[in-house]
Amino acid sequence: MSILEQIKKELPWLDDNLSFDLTRGKPSADQLKVTENIMASLALPFEMDGIDLRNYGIPEGIPSARQLGSEILSTPFELTLALDNSSLTIMQQVVSCALHLGFANIKLSKKSKFICPVPGYDRHFKLLENFGIEMMTVNFSADGPNLNEIKTLLEDDAVSGIVCVPRHSNPTGHTYSDSNISNMFEMFAKKKNNFMILWDNAYACHDLKITPEQQPIMSVAKNLNLENNLFIVGSTSKITLAGAGLAFFSSSECNIEKFIDYRNSITPGPNKINQALHVNYFKKVSLDAQMQALRELILPKFNLTEKYLTELHEMGLCDYIPPTGGYFISFESRKPNAEEIISECANLGLKLLPLGSCFPYMQDPKKNNIRIAPTFPNLEGLDKCLQIFSSVVKKLN
Repeated sequence: MSILEQIKKELPWLDDNLSFDLTRGKPSADQLKVTENIMASLALPFEMDGIDLRNYGIPEGIPSARQLGSEILSTPFELTLALDNSSLTIMQQVVSCALHLGFANIKLSKKSKFICPVPGYDRHFKLLENFGIEMMTVNFSADGPNLNEIKTLLEDDAVSGIVCVPRHSNPTGHTYSDSNISNMFEMFAKKKNNFMILWDNAYACHDLKITPEQQPIMSVAKNLNLENNLFIVGSTSKITLAGAGLAFFSSSECNIEKFIDYRNSITPGPNKINQALHVNYFKKVSLDAQMQALRELILPKFNLTEKYLTELHEMGLCDYIPPTGGYFISFESRKPNAEEIISECANLGLKLLPLGSCFPYMQDPKKNNIRIAPTFPNLEGLDKCLQIFSSVVKKLN
């Protein structure tokens, strides 16, 4: 009897018409409904802060939206921009600007190399790959990227930047400690004449359990004279509406001036109506209350996922780090058989990211990593996904 036949016999509810998907960190319909219920009661705004929202202009974003971004990112208001819906788009534009025009302390070239903590975010890697920027990987220590590995890579003069998710890192869940960040930035300071720190704080507010507080990153950069090297992005995509959120950018004053000048050739201004809509939304409900409502929906899914992974870990079949927030869990098989696990799951109707997705160039050196994104299915559907996944892992190990 094949593995598929064995599992179908053990899970009688399985049939060929079922389809499950744990590939992307999408908010569930219930999460989106939390926002919809309140946003539907708001009138569409056409004026705020004395600004006609219907027209072109205000490339830095309206002041009230910038204040919201400052609160989410823990950055100074005067150094925070409110832009359109995607922080990933901002990051792409920042890299493009650094490549073609340059910022105060960074001018990228086709010979530039970036440090990439792994496992990491697949879209970050694809973005850099599209620009022809070579990626150099470092592993994680318990409290953030491995500093010894970073130190070694920085000896290469072509290494010109790092891209990372410092809180609830995608997909491992690491939250960088203040000590790790300070020591890392001290290393970067030695290359401050041409170095870029892409700081994607996508999960700044997404604590599910008690998580260490982090010192404001702008303060760390200022103390080491790295303000011109730091580029911070974030958004409300997983706070309000994933397809219609609000993205923010923060950096030094001269970098912001350069970036606005660069964007002025791309757009006559951001979507200010959406900015004002978000401001009015958070007048109705506090940011803390919004995140608590989402936490009540997300945490049970993480707890359920951890229950299955803990069983596999206790059987000696996998390793994983229980995250304290964010949107993902990083599974590592004890054998180099992630591709086989992914394939067998697909044959049973469960779609997972391809092997190597959390590594530059799709190259997982141990061939054992699988990113699990538990937020999108409902709890019953997630349980079925995890039954399939757990059964496949057990049979293949």
